[in-house]
Amino acid sequence: MRKNEKGFTLLETLVTAGIAGTLAAVTFPNFSAAVNSHRLMAGLRGTAGCIRTARSAAVTRNRQSQIVLSNSNATLTVQINDPVAGTWTSIGTPLVLDGGVTISSVLPSNGLAFNGTGQATNGSTVVTVQNARGDTRTIKVGPLGGVDLP
Repeated sequence: MRKNEKGFTLLETLVTAGIAGTLAAVTFPNFSAAVNSHRLMAGLRGTAGCIRTARSAAVTRNRQSQIVLSNSNATLTVQINDPVAGTWTSIGTPLVLDGGVTISSVLPSNGLAFNGTGQATNGSTVVTVQNARGDTRTIKVGPLGGVDLP
């Protein structure tokens, strides 16, 4: 090699690439778990916010409100009852849970509803949020409408 030629040899480049590849292979599963955990927490906070919005809408308008789940349990829509027409009207923008996060259960099954004073119409309600990996977290809605993220 001449003195004025600079750079890396092919062997040095291959060793560096091998080390980088090994580190990437070791850290990828941890990164994937962190992403799934983050998506679950984001879905949990979004769902709790949607529940608080439904309660606030009920109190503000002094009407019944409810949260309706889509068929895939990945979209939540807040609705207000119009007692004169006897219909439910959607308000706001529906919350779309992403990254495989869904609402896996609501107990009791018709529990995401509030009366005009903000109380949960079915007493205490438990909402379970699940990510694509199967991890779950719960939201507890008290009889007075308070939201608890244990």
